Amino acid sequence: MTSEISFNKCQECIQKSTCFNLLVPTELDFISRNKEQITFQRGETICKQGAFANYVMYVADGLVKTYLETVNDKIINLKIIKDSEFIGFSSLCGKKNYNYSSVALKKSTICLLDNDSFRQLLLKNGEFTIEVMRLYCKNEEHIYNRCRTIGYKYMLGRLADALLYLCGEEFEDCDIFEYIQRKDIADFACISKESAVKLLMDLNETNVIRLSGRKIVILDKAELERFSLKG
Repeated sequence: MTSEISFNKCQECIQKSTCFNLLVPTELDFISRNKEQITFQRGETICKQGAFANYVMYVADGLVKTYLETVNDKIINLKIIKDSEFIGFSSLCGKKNYNYSSVALKKSTICLLDNDSFRQLLLKNGEFTIEVMRLYCKNEEHIYNRCRTIGYKYMLGRLADALLYLCGEEFEDCDIFEYIQRKDIADFACISKESAVKLLMDLNETNVIRLSGRKIVILDKAELERFSLKG
């Protein structure tokens, strides 16, 4: 269950996305009056694939995993979302259901922004609209890259891509492996957990990576990038 429902003012938020910095005070006040703020505990589902999408969700604080639920209960991990990022942009353009599910990897504060109110701001503030489009396109590019990896690469190439993503600059300020398991890494690579564990051990033995408990450190990034490019 969710908890700690509050209604903090957007003007006072220190985790504002770049797009919200383009809103004037009256527009930020409008958003404040048309959103709810909910805290999800680790492991709680934030949105469910196929559920009605009445809100755009904004991660004010926390860490969220988004994933696709496919046939035979298989999971494809899409992205890990940090502070100041959005969930469910597609609901703004007539999509009535969420395209994917999301779960809190740690205690996360999520702002639920009413779709109609969000659209009003898009119509009124051109700079805000352009920045929202930029963020949407960035997310779309990430999804395209995921599809390319899944569709055209062998297991080692897929795992290399997953490790380069999870060990990338985006997560330098947090120990991402504190919040994910080997199964999560396997689901990013779209391979079985057993295959992921075996490949990780092989990479560890050849000094491409170092395994230390749950933590993974890349020792030879060039070699890992070669595996990624080779596919």
